[in-house]
Amino acid sequence: MREPMEALAWVWANLSTCTWTLLLSSVVLYLYRWVRERRQYHSIFSKMGVPHIKPHILYGSNHQLRGKGILSIDVIGKWVKKYGKVFGYYIGWKPTLVVSDLDMIKDILIKEFHNFANRPKLVIEAQPVVHTVVGLRDQRWKDVRSILAPTFSMVKMKHMAGIMNEKVDELLTIIGEKSNADKPIEWYSTYQGLTLDVISECALAMKTTCQRDQEKHEFFTAVRSFLKNAVNPAILLALYFQGFGKILSYISNRFALSGRMTQMIVDHLKTVISMRRNDLHAKNVDVLQLMLEAAESRVDTDGAAANGISKERPKRKLLSDEEIIANAWVFLLGGFETTANSLTYTTYLLAQHPEVQDKVYQELQDVIKDANTNLTYEQVHKLTYLDQVFSEALRLYPPVVTFLTREAAEDIQIGDVLIPKDMNVLVPIWLLQRDPEQWTDPEKFDPDRFSPEAKANSTRHPMSYIPFGAGPRNCVGMRFAQLEAKLTLARVLLNYRLDPCKDTPNPLKFEIPTVAINPADPVLIKAKPRS
Repeated sequence: MREPMEALAWVWANLSTCTWTLLLSSVVLYLYRWVRERRQYHSIFSKMGVPHIKPHILYGSNHQLRGKGILSIDVIGKWVKKYGKVFGYYIGWKPTLVVSDLDMIKDILIKEFHNFANRPKLVIEAQPVVHTVVGLRDQRWKDVRSILAPTFSMVKMKHMAGIMNEKVDELLTIIGEKSNADKPIEWYSTYQGLTLDVISECALAMKTTCQRDQEKHEFFTAVRSFLKNAVNPAILLALYFQGFGKILSYISNRFALSGRMTQMIVDHLKTVISMRRNDLHAKNVDVLQLMLEAAESRVDTDGAAANGISKERPKRKLLSDEEIIANAWVFLLGGFETTANSLTYTTYLLAQHPEVQDKVYQELQDVIKDANTNLTYEQVHKLTYLDQVFSEALRLYPPVVTFLTREAAEDIQIGDVLIPKDMNVLVPIWLLQRDPEQWTDPEKFDPDRFSPEAKANSTRHPMSYIPFGAGPRNCVGMRFAQLEAKLTLARVLLNYRLDPCKDTPNPLKFEIPTVAINPADPVLIKAKPRS
C-alpha cells in the first residue's frame, strides 16, 4: 500500500513543480512583453527628434509633476528653460507634447482646429462626464456645443444677474458680521460658498445655503471633497496601466457607481426635469431651463410649408436627458472652484495695492450712485477699470493651469514638428501669461496693461493671454464667470475697503489638486465699511 501512495505523492510533487514553472514562466513572459511595449511608447519623442524628459518605466514623468510641495507649473517652467519651447514628457505610458511657441499654439487652437478639436481621451470614461462638453468628441461635441453656446449669450446673462445679486446680498451680510466683529475674512472659503450658491441655482435649479452653513452643508462638503480627491489612486493606476482604465470604466458604468456629490446632483436634476416638463407654464430663468428649451428643436415645418401643407412634423430631441444632466453637472464643477479662485486672487491683489483699489472705487462711484442697489449687466459692462483689474488678475492667476490640452486627430506638421495622430498637446497658460518676451516686468500687478490705449497699441501675440482658452473649444461659460466675478467685486468694493492684516499671507502659496491653482493657506483680509 505504501508504494502506490509514494508514487502518487511523487506525481503530485512533479505536477505542482510543472504548474509553478509554467505559471512563473507566464509571469516572466508577460513582464518582458510589458517592459518592451512600455519602452516602445517611451521612444516616441526620440523618433520625433523632440527633446524630452527621460521617463521612469512606470510613472513616466508624473512622479516629478505631483507630490507634496510640488507645483506642476514650477516643474514645467524648469523644463521649458532646459528643453525649450517644444518638448515632451510622459504620464505613465502616454506621451504629452508641451508647446509654448505662440505661433504653433495659434495653429493648434485656431488655424488647424479641425485636427485638434478633441480634448485627450478620458482616463476613465465614466458617467456623467462622457456626455459633457469636456468628455464629448468629434461631431457630437460640435452638435452639443452649438446647442449650449446660446445658453451663455449676453441676453441670457442679463437675466442671470438677478440670481447673482441675490446671492451677493447674503455675501455682504456675512462680510458685515465679520467686519462688525473686527475679524478678518477667509476669502477663499467665503467665495466658494458664494459661487456654489450661484451656480447651484443657475445650473441645477437647486437653492443652497452654502455661504451661511459651510461646515454643516452636506452638498458643500461633498463638492469640495470631490474636487480635492479627483486625482485618486484609481486614476493614477489608470494613468500607469492602459487596461486598468477600461476595467474601471466598465465597472463604473455597468454598476452605476458614482460619488456622493454626483448622485445627489443626478437625483435632483431628474426630479426637476420631470416637474418642469409637467408644468409648461412655469417661468424659470436658469441654465437648466435654457438647456431644456434647447434640447428640443422648434416645430419642424420645412418642406411642409413649401408644399402648402399645414401639418407639423414632430419635435426632434437635440439633447438627451443624460446630456442635459451631465452638462449641468460639469457647469457646476467649472463654475464653482475657478470663479472662487479668481475672486480670491483679485481681492488679494486689491488689498495689496490700495492705489488700484481707490481707483476702482472712484469708478464705481461715478457709474453706480447707490451702494445698496442691485447691479445690472449694463452697469457692470461700463466698469472699464474694474475689467482691467480683473483681466490682470486672470493674467497672473489664470483659472486653470493644466487643462488647455488637445489631441491630434491625424499626423500633422505644426512648425518644425510633425505631431503624430493621438498625440496629446499641452499649452502651459501660466508660463505664457508670465513670459518676459511678451510682458514687461511680468510678475508685477499692472491693470494698465489692459487699458483701451494699451490694447490699441499692443504688439503682444494674441496667444500670450488666453485665460479662458482660445478657438472654438474655449470656455463656454466665460461670459457667466466674468459677469459673476465683476458684479461681486463691484458690490463688495462699493460697501467695504479691503485691508491686509498680520495674518494675510505674503506671498501667496498654492496647490494644484486637479487643473486649477488654489490657495494653499487661508487668505485672511479685513473688510472695513465705507463711510
